[in-house]
Amino acid sequence: MTQALGILRGAFGRVALLDMDTSLVDHAHHHCHVILKASGPDQDFIVAGRALPVRDDTAILINSWEPHRYLHRGGLQRTAFLALYIEPAWLAGIDRAFRPCGAGRFFEASCVPLDGTLWRAREDLVRRIGCHDTDAATLEDRIRALIIALAHRYGDRQPPRVALLTDHRIRRALQLMRESGAVPRDLDTVARSAGLSRPHFNTLFRRCTGLSPAVYTNAVRVEAAVAAILDPATTLAVVSDDLGFSAPANFTRFFQQHTGTIPSQFRRVVADLP
Repeated sequence: MTQALGILRGAFGRVALLDMDTSLVDHAHHHCHVILKASGPDQDFIVAGRALPVRDDTAILINSWEPHRYLHRGGLQRTAFLALYIEPAWLAGIDRAFRPCGAGRFFEASCVPLDGTLWRAREDLVRRIGCHDTDAATLEDRIRALIIALAHRYGDRQPPRVALLTDHRIRRALQLMRESGAVPRDLDTVARSAGLSRPHFNTLFRRCTGLSPAVYTNAVRVEAAVAAILDPATTLAVVSDDLGFSAPANFTRFFQQHTGTIPSQFRRVVADLP
């Protein structure tokens, strides 16, 4: 089973050190997402349908709302990853040039080389998280330095040149899906409310957002789950029920398939940086 070796949370978003031997389903985040190999055999992440190598000398850069998945290979061999989930608003606040990071293809290349500076930054952050460093100021400084270096080198700092198509029916559907909160509405009902058949809704939604309706809904649900898990006063059984799962085991499986770790372990290892 995949083990979360450490998770940091702050205004920047989340950073996780994950020792993985299980796959992840197709999913997406509103975050700017960076994946770096920390140790173990090389692996591949599938980003927008393309298999990209995760090696000691590469970084995988995934744009906001870009679909991706992980198919673990190597049998019982484990690979540790350093995964950064960076809040676009936080990154945009660092430098005006990073404002396009929440839309379009901010990272034009999905697989990029690591030079010596980036390599050392990764190794330092992996070491600090792995040994449970509690120096919040230094940890956030290291995270900031790593993502700024990647954004400066590989981010497109021009406004998005090609926007996804917009359609008032999909805007209506997105509003309904957001209003439903953590418990997703039945997608057939959403499609009818938008005045579309389900097949037409699926096609138009993907054309306008780059995602399937199910992947978008699951992304919203995962972030709601993370927020709820971080409240120690709420039992995981209550979190599962509040999110609309029929049983806690179903919630656990859903969360692990999307994040790599189970809810109880996530709660146990996460550390908030002030």
